[in-house]
Amino acid sequence: MRALQLLLKTSPAALLLILCLRLGTGAAQELPPNIISANLTIIPNGVPTNYLVTFSVTNHETPCVVIKTAIQATPNVVFPSGNFAYTSCLCSTRNFFWDIQTFENATIIGLAQVVSEENICPPDVALYPVTGDKVFVVDNVNVTP
Repeated sequence: MRALQLLLKTSPAALLLILCLRLGTGAAQELPPNIISANLTIIPNGVPTNYLVTFSVTNHETPCVVIKTAIQATPNVVFPSGNFAYTSCLCSTRNFFWDIQTFENATIIGLAQVVSEENICPPDVALYPVTGDKVFVVDNVNVTP
């Protein structure tokens, strides 16, 4: 009886906290894991104003995924070979490369997204359901005179 009286005098917020602690959180409340992750590396490429950008994307799920990758850069960056977006089948880790030129400090952003695209992966490869999972990686080019 005393416990019931105490329960009736307790604030609703405290009751909710006790209920959550007692029951725990369900799987539906947890955030889904990242399906892909990425790393961006920028290294000098011979000439002081030339750099090689390597964008590595990793799949963390057993089945493969179809991804689109691209990089964006501040306006002072030149892409002598072109700035291409790639669509590919990703089953483990894959590297994408761009050559860039810049005469001053710049910011590079690597972008990768899981997409629904036909005929990218071989027909016998199992695909993870499309989630729209995206990753953005930012790095800077520091030009030294």
